[in-house]
Amino acid sequence: MRLLAHRRQEEEAAPPPPAHQPATTPIADISWRQEVTVAGRVRSVRIQPWGGVPTLECSLVDPTGGVAVVFLGRRQVAGIRPGSHLTVSGVVGAHDGRLAILNPVYELVPRD
Repeated sequence: MRLLAHRRQEEEAAPPPPAHQPATTPIADISWRQEVTVAGRVRSVRIQPWGGVPTLECSLVDPTGGVAVVFLGRRQVAGIRPGSHLTVSGVVGAHDGRLAILNPVYELVPRD
């Protein structure tokens, strides 16, 4: 019992682990079929039909470049609008002849 109590005290006294911050790739360094995590600011948002399906397309930019982030079958995604800051993860593909990340996992990044 004493050993268990001692371990519990050590666990409670230990600092919490750091929050997971995925390493990001500069947008200028991404390439087709690469699995990436990129971060940037939404420059523009538009609804563009693609194969008869409404598609939300946003332009995500960082200091090195820009990439299209595409949400197939969506007219809107809560929180994504010009000026929003995002981290997106997914596989780089092509959309309208340029690099794009289709249906990514995304996280809105609050600005201080």
